[in-house]
Formats: sequence, structure tokens, C-alpha cells
Amino acid sequence: MMKISKNILNIILIIAVITALISGMVLMSGCKGGDMTIEEETASEDDPDAGEVTEAEEADEDSNGGEQDEDGGGTAEEPAEEEEAEEVEEIPVEITEEIEGADNYFDDGMYAEAAKEYRDAARMIDDADISQELKDELLAGISQNHQDAESITETARIHHSNAMTLSYEKRFEEAKAELEAALEIYPKYQTVADALDSLEALMGLE
Repeated sequence: MMKISKNILNIILIIAVITALISGMVLMSGCKGGDMTIEEETASEDDPDAGEVTEAEEADEDSNGGEQDEDGGGTAEEPAEEEEAEEVEEIPVEITEEIEGADNYFDDGMYAEAAKEYRDAARMIDDADISQELKDELLAGISQNHQDAESITETARIHHSNAMTLSYEKRFEEAKAELEAALEIYPKYQTVADALDSLEALMGLE
């Protein structure tokens, strides 16, 4: 019995030793795997440039794209700059002077002279070697004053003509009224002013 007990104890000890060895080997194997994982994580942290390389490349691509867009935009703006550089069509000096002279007569109330100058200016504009657009613009600019000068002059002349007829018929009061009407709209109509002075002198003699 004593021998059997010793044999059992020896077997148990052997099993215990084998189990301990196996457990140690397993433990060592797990430690090695963990060390490898830790080393990989450490290597990843030590190399931060890995992600930055991709971002830098994307930034370069965006920059190149922006430069291409700017080049395209510059090409599109060139025609606009060329149009602005075009010279403005100039008005011939003689036409400018003729219009200024007509305007001065009109402002001074010398409507017959103004009407003549505006007619001359209109003829010069029609004959000028300029674009039709500029001709239309110039004619439109003098149109209103020209019409007013012609109308005032014509109306005053009609009053003067009526006065002459009435004076011939010795209807002096009516003739005087016609001359005064002419001077009311055209005070500087010298022919009418002289006719009124003559008529008033005649009426004083009667």
C-alpha cells in the first residue's frame, strides 16, 4: 500500500509539473502577441506624417485647381477691358462751335438769329463724317430750342405783317396792338420795335 501511495503521489507531482509548464508556455505566448500589438500602435503614433501626406496632396490639388480657375477668369475679362479701351467718338469742332453760337443767340432772346444758326448746325450734322447714332444724338440735343426759335420768329413775323396791313388801312390802333403782341413774345425783334416807334409817331401827328 505504501508503494502504491508513493506512485500516485509521483504521478500527481508529474501532472502538476506538466500543467505548470503548459500554463507558462501559454502565458509567454500571450505576452509576445501583446508586445507585437503595442509595437504596432507605437509605430503608428511615431509616424504622424502618414495622414498629413494625404492632406498635403489634397491641398496641392485644390491650389492647382484655383490657379486654373483664375487663369480662365482672366481670359474672360480681357474682352471687357478691350471694349473699355475703345475711343469715344469725337464731335467735329465746327459743329460744336455752331451749336454753341445758336444756343447763345437763343439764351439772349435773339430768336431769328438762333433759328438760322440751328438750321446751319443741322445741315452740318447731316453732312458730317460721323456715325448715325451720334448724328441723332446731336440733332435731338438742339431740336427743342430750334423749334422754339422758329416758332417765336414766325409768330412775331405774322404779327408784324398784320400790323403793316392795318397801318396801310389806317387802322392804327389795331396795327399797334399787333406790333405790341409781336414784341411781347420777341422783345428783341428790332424790325418790329422800329415799326412801333414809327406808328406811334404817326399816331401822334394825326
